[in-house]
Amino acid sequence: MQHKIILIVIILIGFISTIFPQQTFRRAVYLSQSFGTHLYNHSLVGSPGTTTVPNEVAIYNSAHGYTGNNAFTINRITPDYPLVGDMIWQWNQVFFGGSLYSNTQNVITEYAIPNTYDIINVTIGFNSGDIWFPDWYVDETDTLHYPLSHIENVYKYWIRQMVATMELYPDKYWILWNIPPVVEDDAGGETYALDHANFNDWMVNTLQAGLDSYGAFPPNVYIFDVFTLLKESGSNYMNPAYADGINDSHPNALASSLVAPILVQQMFDAARAYEENLLPVELTSFSATIIGSTIKLSWNTATEINNFGFDVERTSTSPTQEWTKIGFVEGHGTSNSPKYYSFEDNNLTARKYIYRLKQIDSDGQFEYSKEIEVDLDATIKYELSQNYPNPFNPTTTIQFSLPTSGNVKLTLYNINGQEVRSILNEYKESGTHIINFNASGLSSGAYIYKLTAGTFSTTRKMIVIK
Repeated sequence: MQHKIILIVIILIGFISTIFPQQTFRRAVYLSQSFGTHLYNHSLVGSPGTTTVPNEVAIYNSAHGYTGNNAFTINRITPDYPLVGDMIWQWNQVFFGGSLYSNTQNVITEYAIPNTYDIINVTIGFNSGDIWFPDWYVDETDTLHYPLSHIENVYKYWIRQMVATMELYPDKYWILWNIPPVVEDDAGGETYALDHANFNDWMVNTLQAGLDSYGAFPPNVYIFDVFTLLKESGSNYMNPAYADGINDSHPNALASSLVAPILVQQMFDAARAYEENLLPVELTSFSATIIGSTIKLSWNTATEINNFGFDVERTSTSPTQEWTKIGFVEGHGTSNSPKYYSFEDNNLTARKYIYRLKQIDSDGQFEYSKEIEVDLDATIKYELSQNYPNPFNPTTTIQFSLPTSGNVKLTLYNINGQEVRSILNEYKESGTHIINFNASGLSSGAYIYKLTAGTFSTTRKMIVIK
C-alpha cells in the first residue's frame, strides 16, 4: 500500500536579473525521489514511457533555436534526494544542516553556492499518514515555530523557512513544486486527499500570492503546480488514469507524457521571463464547456503582473445583443507561475453566445482576450480550425473542439515532415478550446500543425512571416 508521496526535483534553468545583467543561466540539475523519477523518465521505475524530461529539453532548445552555451541542459544526479526518505524534517536537514538524522547532504553547499548550476527546483515530499514527529521538534513547547495542532502547520513553517533561504540566493532561480494528489484507494482516503488539496491551495493561492504571513513572494522562486495537472476533475483525488495502480499514487507513463512537456515549457519560459524582468499577463488558453444547462469558461495565465482581475463579458447572436459584463474573477496580482481560472454562466436565455475576457490591471488599464463562441444546439465534434491570424508574426491563436475529454496533442512540423515543436500535450475537457501560439524562434515559412486526440487526427497549414 503506497501512502507516502515523494516528490523532490531540482531543476536549474537560466535567468538574467537586474542584479546579474550579464549572465545567462541555462544549466539545470534534476534531483528526485520516487515521484519525480517517475515523471522524469518512467522507464527508470516501470514500463517505458513515450515522453521524458530530457527529450522535452531537446525539443524546447530546437523550437527556440538555442544551441551551444545558450542551450538549456538538465542533469539528473542521483535517484534519491535527500537520500534517507521523504519527510519534511529532512528538508530541514538538507537546507539548514544538522545531525539529528545523520544526513550529510546540503542543498545550499552543494547547489546554491557553487557555480555548477543556475536554478534549483525543489519538490517537497508530503506524507499525510504520519502526523506527529516530536523527535524532530527542537522545542516542543515552541508553539510559535512548531505548532502541534495539525500537520499542515508544521509543514507550512518549514516551507516558509525554505522560501526564505531561497530568497537569500538571488543568483539562483528556484523551482518549488507543490505536492501531488493521492489516488482514491490510498490508505488515507478522503483525509489524505483533503490534506493535499488544502496544502496546495495554501502554497499556490496564499503563499505565492503574497497573502501569507511570509509577505511578498520572492521573484526568483517559481511554484510548479503538479497537483492541478494530475487531479481528477471535481474531486481532490488523483485522476486514476495517471496513477501506477489502484492504490499506488505514483504517476504512470501517461502522467509523465502529460507533465514532462508542461514542466519543461513552464520552467524555461519562467526563467526566460525572469531574465527579461518582464511578467506580463500572458493568457495561454481560453475555453468553454457545456455542462447540462451551464456554460463553464476556463482560462489559464502563464505569468501576471499587477493583474487586478477579469471581467467576464458575453453577447448573444440570437437575438443580437450588446456586450454585457456577467461576472468578475479576481486576479493574482503579480506571479511568475501558471494560474487557473473558471467561471460558470447559468443565466442562459439564448442558444448561441460569444464570450470574451476583459483583463484589468491594478492601474485601470485593460485589454480584451480573443472571443469564443458557444452554440448550445450544436453537436460538438472533433474539429481543428484554421489559425488566426494567418500569416502571422509572432503570435496566433488555434481553436479546436472535442466531443469527449482526454489527452490532446498539438504538434508543429516543417514542410519536410520534421517535428519542430510540441504546442500542446495535456488533458482537456470536452468543449471548444483556444490556444495562443508564439512562433518566436521559428524561421519564416510554411508549417503544418497536427491535432491528435484519441484515434482522431487532422492537420492544417500555418505561415510564419518575419
